[in-house]
Amino acid sequence: MACLRKNFSILVSPCFQNSTAKFVNPCKGHPIRKFIKECWSKCGCARNCGNRVVQRGISRHLQVFLTPGEKGWGLRAAEELPWGAFICEYVGEILTNNELYERNNQMVSNGKHTYPTLLDADWVTEDVLEDDHALCLDGTFYGNVARFINHRCSDANLIVIPVEIETPDHHYYHPAFFTTRQIKPFEELIWTSR
Repeated sequence: MACLRKNFSILVSPCFQNSTAKFVNPCKGHPIRKFIKECWSKCGCARNCGNRVVQRGISRHLQVFLTPGEKGWGLRAAEELPWGAFICEYVGEILTNNELYERNNQMVSNGKHTYPTLLDADWVTEDVLEDDHALCLDGTFYGNVARFINHRCSDANLIVIPVEIETPDHHYYHPAFFTTRQIKPFEELIWTSR
């Protein structure tokens, strides 16, 4: 069987990175993947297949550092990164939406923060599951370097893209961070959900 390269694309504009810019013509968008289906055991391809990026894990030199000001910890590139480079997968503890809600309430009352992301979605229809069935990832107690990536609504250099691996039902995915432009060495990595 050949590689299953089912990659769904949409047009997303990186022009939001500079909200003060004046454009002569409106931006027509730039192709950014909305969803990635990586090859898996049923494809019959080798482990080093070019369509198995997230499965191979972190391959870039990254550094957790204390940011200036009040932001706390952050993550930065320790090398130059090209546009579209895979950075890392967001991993954490799997919780139901209700468990996460209770944890958030408890953490906020103690002056602490959680680091959740939604795990369930139907990326073909863009519907979100009901709370009773929805799962979330919380990197507060268990996670990797992705939990140090700060979020900003503008001027971000990363986007999170759902990656399907070993699950052909389009129900659960691996949230993966990719660069939206070239990154300079020691530049902080910032993500946006746009």
